[in-house]
Amino acid sequence: MSAMTQPMHGSEGRGRRLARAVAVLTGLLGVGELIRWGNRWYVSTQYPDDATYSATLEVGAHQALVTALVLLLVAAGAAVIGWRLRVTRAR
Repeated sequence: MSAMTQPMHGSEGRGRRLARAVAVLTGLLGVGELIRWGNRWYVSTQYPDDATYSATLEVGAHQALVTALVLLLVAAGAAVIGWRLRVTRAR
């Protein structure tokens, strides 16, 4: 059997599964935060007369945007780690 067709055993297989799970979970959470950012930003534009309330919503929108970017970077990092474990395993 070649290295590509051998079943995965040990920590390499678990590491890839963990990296995939982290990538999927944080990716979904990141997309959810992007939706939350869009909703808060849109609602903040609907209250131009109340500057305080609009500013409060914009702060929440920017916090959601930063959280989304961090989560998506973590997802990308976990995907790269999982890919590297796969490439290392194949060699």
